[in-house]
Amino acid sequence: MQHMPDDPSLLPAPWWVPDGGMHDFERELRRGLSPEHPLHGVKATAVARCEGCDDVLFGVRDRPRPWAVVHLAWTGREERAPWPMTTQLASLADLLTEWADHGCNNENEASSQASRS
Repeated sequence: MQHMPDDPSLLPAPWWVPDGGMHDFERELRRGLSPEHPLHGVKATAVARCEGCDDVLFGVRDRPRPWAVVHLAWTGREERAPWPMTTQLASLADLLTEWADHGCNNENEASSQASRS
């Protein structure tokens, strides 16, 4: 297993940190969470986005698993469980190992890097 410090800016493509901030992702997460969702009432900060599938990585405070990958629904309203789909992770290394092929792989890497240049 490769060592990965818990720094989202070091994640490989297709993960990236948009220059314009990630507040829209945080607002959409808050709007979409039902009281039954595991992230409801939790301070979650958007830290990276997967360009290939639009999943968003959130840092989660005061939880045993401080990271969550969320696929936002973008409906602007509360969703029914299990939406928005969420996978909680203990580390960013888990993101690279357990989620190495979550539907996005390195074939998007060249276009991801070109679009960020």
